[in-house]
Amino acid sequence: MSPESVETAKIITVADGFYVRQAVDNMAWIDMGDYAIVVDALEQQELEADVFDAIASTFDPKRISYVLNTHTHSDHTALNPAFSRRCGAEIVNLHTHHIPRDGRWFEGTRRRAVMLPMGGVHSGHDCIVWVPSDKALFTGDLFGWGLIPRPGALRDDATRRVLDAYALMIEFDPHVVIPGHGPLCSAGELKRWVEYFNHLSHQVRDAVLAGNTDAQIIEQIAPPQDMAHWWRFVQWKHEDSLNKVLDAVRRGALSN
Repeated sequence: MSPESVETAKIITVADGFYVRQAVDNMAWIDMGDYAIVVDALEQQELEADVFDAIASTFDPKRISYVLNTHTHSDHTALNPAFSRRCGAEIVNLHTHHIPRDGRWFEGTRRRAVMLPMGGVHSGHDCIVWVPSDKALFTGDLFGWGLIPRPGALRDDATRRVLDAYALMIEFDPHVVIPGHGPLCSAGELKRWVEYFNHLSHQVRDAVLAGNTDAQIIEQIAPPQDMAHWWRFVQWKHEDSLNKVLDAVRRGALSN
């Protein structure tokens, strides 16, 4: 799936009964058979009517029993109260529930999904959601079209958590990857980001050892051509990742 403009929301049918509202902020609603689930709940409360109209065009929103938040930042939870109020849905995230390390399964007569905790990658309460029958993976903000998901300064331990999380996500071999924001993609983009991050780290370390200034390094290390079409990557995401890696290398906090 090639990235494209997502400034205008559109509904994508992933599979029969499985729908994604793709926009700057993504969410999905999935018919499990005897009930339905929602994954993530946007950041704009004013979109409540539009969202429920879209769901109603596919199935009765009152069938929604659970809202699964990939994490609890406000841009993923704003409509939680609306789903509770309108549908009586139970809100499930790492603030509201204990989710075991091997995940919590949501079993339906039509399909099943598992919510797996991945805390400490993007936030302290990250989860991913895997729908095996449709080979679909919700990454939350672990995949950001070129962004390093860990906010703030990088350290070796945080970097290892990020790479371990990517190894697990890639192991699922998803056909459809639904990130928290932006275009849908596939396992290929997850693999390419790991290659990009590792290569970027080596490039920066070599440049620092060669005695280059920060300004020289930023000028020398351009966005990879094969990633130039990634959503907002050239505009600012490559620069953000480069600056994070450069800062970590200068501090001696990214040695691996």
